[in-house]
Amino acid sequence: MMRWLWPAGLAGRLALLLALALIVVQLITLPYFLRQQASAAAELFERSTVARIAHIVALFEPLSPAGRRQLLPAINSPYLDVELFFEPTATARAAADETALAANLSARLQRQVMIKRVGQEQAEEQGEPGGLPSLLPGQQRIAVWVPLADNSWLRFSTHSDLPALGWVAHMSAQLLLVCLALVVFAVVAARQITRPIRTFVAAAERLGTDVNSPPIPEKGSQELRRATRVFNTMQERLQRYVEDRTRMLAAISHDLRTSLTRLRLRTRFIADPQQRAKAEQDLEQMDAMLASTLSFARDDAASEKPVDVDLAKLLHTLCDDLIDLGEEVEYCGPEACTVCCRPLALQRAVTNVLSNAVNYGRRARVTLEPRVGNCEIRVEDDGPGIPEARMEAVFEPFVRLDPARNRSTGGSGLGLSIARSVMRSHGGDITLVNRSGGGLVVHMVLADLATP
Repeated sequence: MMRWLWPAGLAGRLALLLALALIVVQLITLPYFLRQQASAAAELFERSTVARIAHIVALFEPLSPAGRRQLLPAINSPYLDVELFFEPTATARAAADETALAANLSARLQRQVMIKRVGQEQAEEQGEPGGLPSLLPGQQRIAVWVPLADNSWLRFSTHSDLPALGWVAHMSAQLLLVCLALVVFAVVAARQITRPIRTFVAAAERLGTDVNSPPIPEKGSQELRRATRVFNTMQERLQRYVEDRTRMLAAISHDLRTSLTRLRLRTRFIADPQQRAKAEQDLEQMDAMLASTLSFARDDAASEKPVDVDLAKLLHTLCDDLIDLGEEVEYCGPEACTVCCRPLALQRAVTNVLSNAVNYGRRARVTLEPRVGNCEIRVEDDGPGIPEARMEAVFEPFVRLDPARNRSTGGSGLGLSIARSVMRSHGGDITLVNRSGGGLVVHMVLADLATP
């Protein structure tokens, strides 16, 4: 349960921790605030009660009993009931409570009054606790007996205008609104704080597929600018490393091609035609290996810009080209499937896989399956397959399998290496699986580069 409630993202965790901290602070300070409010409400209630009773007593004092009875309906209100008595009962006298309110009212009226907490007495008679906890301002029901000059008494039945439950509900609603506002603020603040992290994640993913991606702008706090500078420096070093490697291999290839040219000239002087043909064949293989090596090291996918391509049409074209050469190739899939990719690099990768399928497996079946954010290309053949122990080894450069792969088909052992490099530069990968009935299945997952 706790794992389900705990957010997975850093922004959610920061927002939750900040909101919980603010709510705890509110709950800790709530009792003190309630006590202060209760004290202020009680003090205001007693002052207003004393003033109203004093005014009513001064109004009733000069009136006759009949005039007092006629005035009673106009004096009564929802918060102050006034009744006329000639003498309080013995029970009322025994329950009189000389409180600060009684002393204050007696001093103001210059006569002895009696105070009785009606609500508290009723609760005690029923065996119930005396109202809400003391930290909350409950209803103050008080009975006040005031003697008049003609030995009659006025009884005032009053209570505060702050109902406890309504006041607590009001405070709870305010606290809830404050907490909601704090949570919204915490979420917005956490997203702003974690935005640089999301920028770094996107840059790292982009660097994994394109080493020549643009650097991150250096902005924000001092720590963020420093981290951005370090990341951009690392990317620049990687770019220089790739460029140096490409230039080195190009220089080696140039020197070797010069030597190969000399060897071709010297093979012309070999008298034996059979030996001369074998020497020329070896030189041609060496030239092809040099060209493949240089192309693999240059990594054309890194410099080609992604564009929207109809992948289904591209696969149709590659299959038709092989069919025109007399190969057995079949395409299965949608007639249209637009993805953002590097078309030349992708064409090169699929061509290498299809060439292996028709050369070693006699025929190929190509299946395209679109998905959300990526798509899968499956190439099946009817060949002998690959031993399970060598599944990963075939992706190494210059690795060829014998006798599972016939040497007469040529090649330099870079086809699958290039295909894996291209697929990974598109955010995907390539895997091999042997079919149960014989043959090999090549799974090529291609991510849509336009999808964030």
